[in-house]
Order: sequence, then C-alpha cells, then structure tokens
Amino acid sequence: MNVFLTGITGYVGSVVAEHLQSLGYQVAGLVRSEEKAELLLSQGFTPIVGDLADTTLIAESVKKFDGVIHMAISHTSDMEKLDVAAVKAMLNGLEGTGKPFIYTSGTLIYNDTYENVVNEDSPLDPLPFLQWKANQEQKVLGAAERNIRTIVIRPTLVYGRGGGLVQATIQRTKLSQSANYIDDGQTTWSTIDVDDLARLYECAYLRAQPGSLFNATSKEMITTKELMTLIAKITGIEKVESWSYEDAAKELGPAAWGASINQRVSGLRAEQQLHWSPSANTIRKELEQGSYQNKKKP
Repeated sequence: MNVFLTGITGYVGSVVAEHLQSLGYQVAGLVRSEEKAELLLSQGFTPIVGDLADTTLIAESVKKFDGVIHMAISHTSDMEKLDVAAVKAMLNGLEGTGKPFIYTSGTLIYNDTYENVVNEDSPLDPLPFLQWKANQEQKVLGAAERNIRTIVIRPTLVYGRGGGLVQATIQRTKLSQSANYIDDGQTTWSTIDVDDLARLYECAYLRAQPGSLFNATSKEMITTKELMTLIAKITGIEKVESWSYEDAAKELGPAAWGASINQRVSGLRAEQQLHWSPSANTIRKELEQGSYQNKKKP
C-alpha cells in the first residue's frame, strides 16, 4: 500500500512514517522545501513539495494514494484557515473512494477534565481558540457519508525518543535553572509513547470503521509535580517549586493554560476496537532510564 502523510518531518509524523515503512508501506510526505525533500529521499520516502496552502496540489496528490494521514499543523496565526482549507481539499480528493483518511486532533478540546476520566462519548468544552478543532472533527467524521473511511485520533501527552513537549520542557528547565509546577502540582495528564501512537495510527488505518473516533492514550497518568521532579533529576536542578498561574503565564504564555488543567483520558475504545495496546516504557521509566537521559534530539 502507498500512503500520503502531512507532517512527515514532525515529531509524531516522522515516527509514523518510519513505522509504516518498516511494515512495507510506500510512504510519501508533504514537505515545504527542497532541502527537506532531499532528506525524505535519503530515508526512502517520496517527497511532495508544497504546503497546506497548496490546496490544488493536495487534492490532486491524495488521489494517487491508498490512504491519507493528516498530522501537519502550521503553528502560525492562520493555522485554522490553513487546516480547514487543506482538509477540505483532501476530503474532496478522496470522495467516493472508500479510502482511509485519518485526522489528528487532540484532547485539549475536552478542556479541564477535573477528577473525571473522559472518553470519546464525553462532551467537549473547547475554549474559543480551539473551537475550530472540534468543528474539524465533526466535518471529518461526517465525511464518512461521502464514502471516505474517515477516522479522528486524539493523542494525549506524547513522549518518547527523547523528543516532544517533554524535551522542550527539559530545555526550558535547563535555561531557567528551575523546575516549576502550577499551584499544588496535582494536575494530572494521560500519556502516550510516540511509538505506541505510531502503531495506533497503523491499526486505525487498517481496521477502523468509517466515522471512527479514538483517544490515543495509555492507562498511565502523571501529575505535573511528578513530571517536573523527574525533569529536575535529569537536569541536575535542585530547585523544584510551585508557582502561581499568573507567574506561569508570564513565563509560558498561553501554554500555562495547558499546564494548569487535568487531562485524564481513557483509551479503552482503541484497545477494544482496534486490537491495539500500549507496550512501551511508561513516561516515568523513559525519563528515569530511557531516551531523555542523554538525548539531544528536539
């Protein structure tokens, strides 16, 4: 099978691409530069040079593949506009084919889960700046009626291979020489290893029914205080302390909100429907003994 990926050079996308390639898939990816195209070629992938704004290129490209996995996000002020246009182009290109289309969302659209463990049937409560993401999910799931095997995946906190938000937090902690958590640090997050997540994409690509929605998470959760305490050990920093939300917001900007809310999420549906289960190191073990010990990779 040949599969088209957006976000192929990103943290999650690169691992998904590598995993699919190891199973014999022909993998192509959207990249923004000739330099990245050369990198993909050297890794045995097929580059398609363009970006999310190239809707004509995207609509035509997806027609050539057996399926599509959309993981790219622009991280710019026009992120919503680009994603909406790109997804519309991809769905138009796939209409009537019955081919799989996986859309990557996220669990922040639940907002604060407090003490509850939420699942795919739980109501969403996105803040205004994330409402578009919830709307995108509905568009994708609804496109199953257009004979596209649409699937939405919502990863929780992704870790592993010395990268992701955990690595960014390690770097920030080194720079500030202080490991901080908000208030009492009992805010709790569900977690997913990046290789387990890649396997989930594969299982969904192969087996998920049209209009399927899956939370991507292991059963393991970690409090922000425990996470920052482990990071302090790695970085050799003795200062582990609480700060107020206001102080966190001054330092972290909008990211302080994400660090202040609970994200307790169930991944049982994926385990039951896709015959998938997480098997990698827990985030604790990965921090204490694994890839974050000496990995410099972002």
